[in-house]
Amino acid sequence: MAKNPIEVWLWLLLVMQPFNKKTNYILAECGGDAAQAGRNIRDGKYDFLSDTEKKNAESVRMKDVRELIETCAKNDVRIITLDDGDYPPLLRGIENPPIVLFCAGDLSGLDSVITLSAVGARNVSDYGINITHRFIEPLAKLGMVIVSGMAVGTDAEVHRSCVAQHGRTIGVLGCGILVNYPTENAQLKRDIIANGGAIISELLPYSRTFGAYFDIRNRIISGLSLGTLVIEAGDKSGALLTARHAIKQGRDVFCVPPCDLFSTRFNGVVPLLREEAAPVYNFTDILNEFSMYFSNEKYIKDYISAVEKERHELKKPKKPRPKIAVAVLDEPKIKHEHTVLSEEQLAAFAPEEAEILKLLANSSVKIDDLIDKTGHDYNELSEILTDLEIAGAIVREQDGVYRIV
Repeated sequence: MAKNPIEVWLWLLLVMQPFNKKTNYILAECGGDAAQAGRNIRDGKYDFLSDTEKKNAESVRMKDVRELIETCAKNDVRIITLDDGDYPPLLRGIENPPIVLFCAGDLSGLDSVITLSAVGARNVSDYGINITHRFIEPLAKLGMVIVSGMAVGTDAEVHRSCVAQHGRTIGVLGCGILVNYPTENAQLKRDIIANGGAIISELLPYSRTFGAYFDIRNRIISGLSLGTLVIEAGDKSGALLTARHAIKQGRDVFCVPPCDLFSTRFNGVVPLLREEAAPVYNFTDILNEFSMYFSNEKYIKDYISAVEKERHELKKPKKPRPKIAVAVLDEPKIKHEHTVLSEEQLAAFAPEEAEILKLLANSSVKIDDLIDKTGHDYNELSEILTDLEIAGAIVREQDGVYRIV
């Protein structure tokens, strides 16, 4: 991968915005050369860019990039780009890796140590707290780097267990790195960094969190690690979504068997144990699974190399489909614009895409509402929405609301 100046990567980030699959497609087409990707975007080579992305390409200047660099420098935030030697190699191998990571602390050396993600419920039970300490503390003491999501509940207990053993842990934020969220974990963040760990985010430094992003963030938690440990999870928990990302990424998934098979706290754990996950009853079960990596550092590097080679091919953007004309209805009772969709227009889209367009015809909707209305799970719906964005049919606003273009 070509080495580009940090300014080029930040320009690309400001234009395309974080977690944009189109950015990684363009980079792949350009052989990883961010400068070439930027030139192609400025030259209007890609007709699948949204109007917002095209406007950003015209309006983002080096002044904006320098301000971002200065903000990070003043706050001791390191900017790690996709071609940086300290970029976590396991993360680089996932589908749609962050092109830039904002980091407080130390991420170096993750190509030579064993990493495990540990996730669970926000409203963690006493059983979950007990399990967290019994598993995580000895693993951290043995030198394993533990990754979690910096949320309240299980995540915070995971990080505290590492800090208690003076171990390294990495917190992946669901907001910008300079946003104090959740506020009760402010001291914990400082303790993590003091113990040689790190706090990271792919979002711009002052980005506020929003609900739809948390599952997007979860791909980073699982992507940083050889495996993910699910401590406690309901049937709609973020921990379960993290496990699904790990499975998709070809990583190991471990589950602690529930203390109560009939409790809703563990509705997500039981199906995982039936399908893909390995049950673990003690931290030594995880050590046994990772024994080859403990015995020889070369195994880790070989594994990372294999992951990068098997990285998912990014979807090529589909041929542009007709943009939908917006017609304003004149009835005085209507206080907002409606989009009139003809059967001919809808026929240009796949059935599941047409379903989404019909729902967006009368109002802008967030992804959580679309999940409730369509019955699709988050991953399925994200794929459909991304295809519609690439086709230029819809656009996602900064607050997470989708609307027809």
